[in-house]
Amino acid sequence: MEAKKTPKKTIKKAQMSKRALLFLLMSLIWGSHWIAIKIGVASVPPVFLAAARYLVTAIILVIVIPGAWKPFSPKMLTRTVCTGLLAIVGSFALLFWGMQYVDSGVSALINLSVVPIGLFGLTVAFGQEAPTLRHVICLAIGICGLFALFAGRASFSLANNEIMGAASILAGTLLYCLGSVLSRPLLTDCSPMQLSAAHAVVGAIGLGLISLSTEAISGHTFRNVIQPAPIFAIGFLVIFGTIAYAIYLSLVRDWGASAAGLYAFVSPVVALILGSIIFGEPIGAAKLAGAALLLLAAAIATNRALAPRHLCGFAKQQISGLRKSA
Repeated sequence: MEAKKTPKKTIKKAQMSKRALLFLLMSLIWGSHWIAIKIGVASVPPVFLAAARYLVTAIILVIVIPGAWKPFSPKMLTRTVCTGLLAIVGSFALLFWGMQYVDSGVSALINLSVVPIGLFGLTVAFGQEAPTLRHVICLAIGICGLFALFAGRASFSLANNEIMGAASILAGTLLYCLGSVLSRPLLTDCSPMQLSAAHAVVGAIGLGLISLSTEAISGHTFRNVIQPAPIFAIGFLVIFGTIAYAIYLSLVRDWGASAAGLYAFVSPVVALILGSIIFGEPIGAAKLAGAALLLLAAAIATNRALAPRHLCGFAKQQISGLRKSA
């Protein structure tokens, strides 16, 4: 007897469930990695920390991942270097510089709200995706959630430094979005882990040069970086940050950058919970409402059954059933 073939619909549903779980794992990691960064920058300069993280990542991935140098082949070299400079080097440098002058709540609000909007706009502009009502609804709900979540923490004046800082955070976030969108074609010829390795190499070199030229680096800095706290921070970012970035690239390939970027609506909720557990930060009604809106936006994005047209169809079925039973 011939074995029964698994229906394509079942396979597709299983793939969607797997990707949704990966999306959740990525969001959990990126919602908690801020703790590692906070621990690390208490001892060493921020760009130096980022450079050290990508240097260690690059060394490990180049050794462990087969074909790690493939993205640097002549066919992909230019796009690989450009996307690494945009998504890693330029993004991190501008974000860290801007965060020196802007309140943390404002920084988070700018970054997290611009990521999904920027990715959506750029994927449409580059013809990778077509705009849909589902996209618009997810973005609207998610942005409202971010404002509710960070409303009490965001303060902003019109001082020149703060304006320049906010502009720097905005520019860094847009560079990250552009690098993500331009990375998608590379993923047809290399794996997410191979591209992660290549971006780590670009990140280590670029951020290392920026750190040496802009930060006060001395022998004391190098001694500090091998202390327990920075080692923990770098270790966490190397292991879990690499896993999250590889998942992100795989979702960019499979879902598109705009859907993958909706981690920006889940990670703040993770950070909110961890902040309450670890640092005893209070959670008020506004934050709970914001978290609920963010999770709703992410649920609509990752579960087609919650898409507007499906919900409308479900509602019509229920109304029709009630009429028949009446």
